[in-house]
Amino acid sequence: MSAALILDHISHSVLEAGAEKRTLAMLNRRFEPGVLNVVGGPSGAGKTTLLSILSLTVQATQGMILFGETNLTALKPAATKEWRRRHIGMVFQTSRLVNLMSVREHILLSARIRGSGAAISEGLKRLKDFGLGDKLDARPGQLSGGEKQRVALAQALSFDPPVLLADEPTAALDQQNAELVAQSLRAYAREKQAVVICVSHDRALFDAADDILKLEKA
Repeated sequence: MSAALILDHISHSVLEAGAEKRTLAMLNRRFEPGVLNVVGGPSGAGKTTLLSILSLTVQATQGMILFGETNLTALKPAATKEWRRRHIGMVFQTSRLVNLMSVREHILLSARIRGSGAAISEGLKRLKDFGLGDKLDARPGQLSGGEKQRVALAQALSFDPPVLLADEPTAALDQQNAELVAQSLRAYAREKQAVVICVSHDRALFDAADDILKLEKA
């Protein structure tokens, strides 16, 4: 699991009204395992674009992404999908939970998708750590916004991903729970020697960060 995620001259642009618009300025960066990385910067600086590129759901306009000795940008579509399934945990700004499924069922589904029986016990443990041990039979409609976000985070951590990407993971949390999640993310990075990268504006995450990347508008 211990490998760095390396960006080599990565940038991203889109065509807008026939002209090229840079959405992520050229970036060279080495994200080390065991480190909680927090990415900040103004709106429009490319923070979410960067996470999309790192998750291999958006292709960079130029540059290369390496994980250890694996060139991720050279993978074919099927191999890219399989690498993402096995290596990347993702937490979005909104929880994206399924309304008809209980909290427990979300963990079971995640374990099935990842093909990991161990992810069930790990996911349930994470829920307990996040103060949700008594919510296993609840459905999303019975949870607060902060509780739903913590369920999504437990899902993402359940299979011990080598790379965890989080887009504003504490935005819906009060200060106490934001600090709990921030410390949990730092502990996860260190214990599992995982690459953890969070986009955030939250002071709790910046205070917990081992390394900070501030993006500027292109």
